[in-house]
Amino acid sequence: MPPLPRSKPEFLPGEDVILSDQGGFRQTHRAGWRPVECFLTNKRLIFFLRPEIRFQIPLRSIQKLHDEKHYYVLKTRPTLRINYLGEKGPREGRVLFITNKIHIWKKKIMQLCFLKVDLSTIQGISAQLDSDGRDILWHLWENGHARINRLADLIQAPNHMHVLVVIRDTINPVAEKELGCPILSFEKRKIDPETGEVITFSWWLIGKKECFLPNEERLVDIFDEGEQIRVIMEVKGITTDDLKLDFHENRVTVRCHKIGASLRVELPFETSVSPKDYRLQIRNNLLEIQFNKEKQHCVSAGIEKHS
Repeated sequence: MPPLPRSKPEFLPGEDVILSDQGGFRQTHRAGWRPVECFLTNKRLIFFLRPEIRFQIPLRSIQKLHDEKHYYVLKTRPTLRINYLGEKGPREGRVLFITNKIHIWKKKIMQLCFLKVDLSTIQGISAQLDSDGRDILWHLWENGHARINRLADLIQAPNHMHVLVVIRDTINPVAEKELGCPILSFEKRKIDPETGEVITFSWWLIGKKECFLPNEERLVDIFDEGEQIRVIMEVKGITTDDLKLDFHENRVTVRCHKIGASLRVELPFETSVSPKDYRLQIRNNLLEIQFNKEKQHCVSAGIEKHS
């Protein structure tokens, strides 16, 4: 018995399907539309008709996108014209592309091909957000992705819906105004390009990250003082109101996203400290933070000391 024709194209290692739907494409130098299955991955735009790929464009080759309208299947439909560089020489090719919800495909292609995110971009968007929106945006800038429960904990949201409203009604609309497309996207499955890890059901900062937060050399001293831990750190141009502290097991991250005074320092401790009981003060460009150790640890340490 002959093998059955493929129901979808063979994908490359590390290639994830982002969108798929039925549609049609037409190379502008040829007459007639071809009905195909359309696949957008993190590497290619593919037009597939069993048993083979009829046409494909590497995302790195896409140069421009244009909105047009063309007659297809008995009516005029919104169409996307894609300009791309051919594999041989600098000559530019063009293809017309129609599918359901073409506006969603356009946004995704724009995000994958053209959206470049740098520190000044994040700062510009952040300046137009409230405190919850800023915290979510900066967390995803620093970490790349996060599950919704982590974002809810970050801003102490009453529920997950509050996080969704912040993303849908503030962060992404501001990004669309500034960049022409949203900057945060929910993905059921995506590979972290930095670690190769498969991440499921998470929110992602999308676009090509051009640079990271400045990693300034600064004085940081940590003193274990029995029931307390004291930290002294160099800072410039900030007040205690500008600071945010994130507590996670035996680590505390001190961060500030003030324009011109970005700060992100991770403090590793040998024990956990109380997230509800600490003091901050800044004098002569030195930040002093005094943490109280968790009571459970202090009690166990006392028992060990007297045993």
